[in-house]
Amino acid sequence: MKPELEPREFTEAQAAQAAAAFDALLHPEAWPQDLASQGDMAELLELHLALQSHKEALGLELKPRGLSGITGSLGSWWLAAAAAAVLLPSLYAVKHVQGLREQSRNIARIDQEAGKRAQDRLWAGFFQQTSDLLKNFEQHPELCAKDKENREREREAALSLLLASHQLAAQGAPVPEAEAIRTDLHAWLSELALEDGCLDPERAQELRRWAKDNNLEGQAERMGKLLRRETA
Repeated sequence: MKPELEPREFTEAQAAQAAAAFDALLHPEAWPQDLASQGDMAELLELHLALQSHKEALGLELKPRGLSGITGSLGSWWLAAAAAAVLLPSLYAVKHVQGLREQSRNIARIDQEAGKRAQDRLWAGFFQQTSDLLKNFEQHPELCAKDKENREREREAALSLLLASHQLAAQGAPVPEAEAIRTDLHAWLSELALEDGCLDPERAQELRRWAKDNNLEGQAERMGKLLRRETA
């Protein structure tokens, strides 16, 4: 059998040092900058708070005592503290873990919202640029060889918007209506992108009629404005 721990008698200087340590323990802002020391202090504080919340059950008095009362047997206090550290949950640790979980949930929610706004901005930009292209296509351009319309600029824009359309389709639409409109615009852009830069006037008129009959410009502009409001 191991011999029982003998009670220790503390001098007034040791008692004063212990009281100062207790006071420092309850003021984390005054803890040393050393991370190892901070870890030790945090463990002691967790233990103290856990014992403080259950002191009635343990029959312990955990508040720092005056110099006249702190001398005496502290061995039994530390034995009880060690037992309580195993048996009792630390309220401080529980609250700390809960705080970390809440912080993690908040960060995840903020990241999700930021990702959605960024996605909506990409979709809004696609609709606005396609609407601008459709407006330009209504204008009378310069003519190129054999009295054909010079639509090289519009054709290049259509190629760029087709690439963006493929990327948006892979990401998924913010609302079902946006995907339906993108599909209609994608079909029109594909037809324009396949044409030569020097476009036959009859073919250009056919593309304009297609866009007008399906109100492609109006739908693209409306959806672009709607998504921009969502990200404002």
